[in-house]
Amino acid sequence: MFPHDKLDWQLKRLEERLDRSPDDGSLRLELATACLSKALFHDGGEMWLNHALTAARRVLQHDPTSPGAQVVAGMALVGLQRIEPATRYLDEALRTDAERPDLHLALGQLARVKGDRHRAVRELELACRLAPDHWEPHYMLGQMLAEQAGQVGGRRLLERSQFHLVRALSLGPTPQLEVRIVEELGVATLKLGRYAEAQKLFSRLLEHEKHRVRAHYHLGLVDYHLGKYKNAVMHLRQYHRDRPDHPHVHARIGMAYMQLGEVSKAREACNRALAIEPENLQARWTLGCAMLEEGHADEAVKLFREILQDAPEHTPAFAELVRIRRDAGDERWLRTAMRTEVTHYERLPVSARREGMGGQVSPRTATRDRIRRIARALTTIDPNAVSSLLEAMDLTADEGMRFLLWEEALGAMAERRARSAMARLEEPGHGYGAAAGREILALAEALDPVALTHGLTLQEEDLKRAAVDRHGPALDVAKHRDNVERERQEARAWQALLLLAIGTRGAEGSRNLLVRWSSDADDELQLAANASLALLGDDTATDRLRQAARQRGAQHRVDQLAAALAPAASSYTPTPVSGEPHLLCETCGRRGTEAEHILVGAEAKVCDHCITKLARDRRNSRVTDPTATCALCRSSEMEGSEVFAHQGVMICATCIDQSLGLLEREEIDRFLASV
Repeated sequence: MFPHDKLDWQLKRLEERLDRSPDDGSLRLELATACLSKALFHDGGEMWLNHALTAARRVLQHDPTSPGAQVVAGMALVGLQRIEPATRYLDEALRTDAERPDLHLALGQLARVKGDRHRAVRELELACRLAPDHWEPHYMLGQMLAEQAGQVGGRRLLERSQFHLVRALSLGPTPQLEVRIVEELGVATLKLGRYAEAQKLFSRLLEHEKHRVRAHYHLGLVDYHLGKYKNAVMHLRQYHRDRPDHPHVHARIGMAYMQLGEVSKAREACNRALAIEPENLQARWTLGCAMLEEGHADEAVKLFREILQDAPEHTPAFAELVRIRRDAGDERWLRTAMRTEVTHYERLPVSARREGMGGQVSPRTATRDRIRRIARALTTIDPNAVSSLLEAMDLTADEGMRFLLWEEALGAMAERRARSAMARLEEPGHGYGAAAGREILALAEALDPVALTHGLTLQEEDLKRAAVDRHGPALDVAKHRDNVERERQEARAWQALLLLAIGTRGAEGSRNLLVRWSSDADDELQLAANASLALLGDDTATDRLRQAARQRGAQHRVDQLAAALAPAASSYTPTPVSGEPHLLCETCGRRGTEAEHILVGAEAKVCDHCITKLARDRRNSRVTDPTATCALCRSSEMEGSEVFAHQGVMICATCIDQSLGLLEREEIDRFLASV
């Protein structure tokens, strides 16, 4: 699409040829395209944009309808931030030749400058389809998607960016540009948390002097996330030898030193960062943590408060303040903070811009997180935490906030009851009983599964002791034996309820324990163990329960249990299937061998071709009925995913992304595995 190899030599040769043939329009257009390539891809900058614009205008003086010159002039003007004349040139080119891939590349760049991200992505995707063998559209689209991910977030955008950068690399850019694309691919890979693959990519850049300094910076970040803090410090120090005035590097070094336990060095690094940029949030927060480690709690609290004045959504600083107050037993501060946060919640905007926190933030989301932290800290130290939470509900009319407070109040109640329940489980010989077992079953989710298992252990001596402790000394042996038998029934009820609690908890390793009880215990406890296995989805255990219930005329009880355990009708995970000739797409009729994959869902089968077509026309295909459900996964828009219609089949955005991302992820994984 653009010339790249030996570009400086080509430019010189074209200028010499134009000196000999100044009226050759095709030669001048070739020069304009080469100048634009120099500006866009080879760090030519504004000077070469002006050269490209001048050459393209000279062509248009002799041939006003030349679409190639119109595109070059328009793209050069976009680069110079001259939007109105750029739009005129590109609109004229669109009327002349709408199928030019470089035109849609230019329209994508124009939309990007205007801030219309969706239009930019659409135009660049069209350029990729019109020029499948050229790497430039894929590279620009990868950049655009990475930029969009940085602004609005989203793992899927980063994966798409990775895919197009990998595709650009596979189409053979020049070695100099290949290194630049590898770096951008590494950044996307790092943001996705694939640290080992990112490390391989950035290690390749160490071989190139021009990119070596930035490679050290990125490798420092990778090593930090991998927990290799000494290596992180080494790489980041090598970076700031060349860039000593980069405050974020000093702040990150300070964080690494904190992880290594070298508090004085962490403080020193943070102070260097703050000397360069006094408002650096990362350095200020790390410095506050260093002050806490050194025992200067008052100074740390003051610093965390200053951070929150500048950036109210800074969660780590608020979390440290809450922890300090909780450890000090300051119930009053926590209750006041709770009331303040709840009272101000409805006045907060949904989103706001904070330069120090990477752009767009959500004040309401941050406030909900803060309230949860306060509630959990209050629960650990305040016996009246539930009352405080319920009182806070009266301070807001927002139903979402009221529900959050109600959930936290229930959690606080469960946690408090769980503490007393844990005491019973630790000494089951003293605390067993049917009533206690029902309480354990109700609190199962809040209890330690190991403690539940320990609570099953009861000895005959425990029953005899309880017979005396709970019923008093018996006047004769028969009465004592009767009391022991009553305690045995209580103990069996306790054990049965604990077995059900273990199944409800669903902890790892619990299945083997339940299988042993279902075969080794007596008949009644075997039934309890089988019921618990049924809760874990064991069909064999459910059949055993049915058989036992049938003998007692209570099969309907087991049927009710099985119906309650069946997966909800709205829950289904579609499966991509490849190469199956008997599978047919229900929207276009393609066989499995004619598509890369067919997504087999609950009520439909749709091929990747149809899903790709639907994805390109989402705006016109959206279903406005909130009750419409996806034919693949049965989810509805009420459950958080937009629903679209294609040939009468409803497909949600989640399933579209699953299908689109499948092939892309496979190609990304193959490339990263080959690095």
